Amino acid sequence: MIYGLRGVGKTSLLETLIQSIYREASNKIKKALNTIDGVKFSAFGFEMDFKSSNSQTTHQVLLEEMLKILKKNDQSLLIAIDEVKETPEIVNLASIYQIMVLKEYPINIMMTGLPKNVSELQNNDVLTFLLRSGRIPLEPLDAFDIQFGYQKSFERANKKISEATLMRMTKLTKGYAYAFQDLGYYVWKHSTDHITESDMADILPLFKNDLYKNAYTKIISELSPTDQKFLMIMAESDNDVVEISHIRKQMNKSSNYVSQYRQRLIDSQVIIEAGYRKVSFSLPFMKEFLLKAAEFYNIGK
Repeated sequence: MIYGLRGVGKTSLLETLIQSIYREASNKIKKALNTIDGVKFSAFGFEMDFKSSNSQTTHQVLLEEMLKILKKNDQSLLIAIDEVKETPEIVNLASIYQIMVLKEYPINIMMTGLPKNVSELQNNDVLTFLLRSGRIPLEPLDAFDIQFGYQKSFERANKKISEATLMRMTKLTKGYAYAFQDLGYYVWKHSTDHITESDMADILPLFKNDLYKNAYTKIISELSPTDQKFLMIMAESDNDVVEISHIRKQMNKSSNYVSQYRQRLIDSQVIIEAGYRKVSFSLPFMKEFLLKAAEFYNIGK
């Protein structure tokens, strides 16, 4: 797992990768890696006995030598990168990955990130090969799974809950994984052996505050001003399901222009289709958040 990438530099990222391979290797593989000429590994990193005018090339050659040993020993390398963005470091690593794959070394890369950031990386001029990689969108949690998960957890703790309250909890999450976890935590913590509607009323402000502070502020801040304006028009509508024609009229833009941002927001999983040329918010209390936060963060202005 490679993390803390922003600003570390191309060579520093390769150094981190090389150190990680050695640290995670078995004793047998470590012995084999120690036979590579011109490099000395230790628990604290590695040292090279030779200097080069291009450290980038030197580290890339060393990585290839390590992959040769892994391949010879039927070992594979998986690089996992979280919160990926189109930074020079990531672009460089992806380029090196492509070279190693073409040479048939046992290397794989798994990257997670926001849809917008993943798309930007895949569409980079030198990384078009990433468009052929598998892209797995994380869908909302299934309502039946959420309800079953809550029910079984409460049963194991001998906490009683009515069908109506259980159904309300399930609907409040809207399938949002963070909401599922957070709501369950508060209901568990603030209830006794019997979960009541009164308990739900008590924890709802805490639940909303967590959504707003820990998730929604970040989500909205990473959207473009036009994305935000689209959402504010939805939030200010009297209806939860909003006609695209209404949004187009308020934005005073063409159908193609509005459709582009509609699709962007659907891909970002902030809104969902709710019928023919209709949309609604996919996240719980997002409409309420936008209306309250509009003045704080100058959203949609």
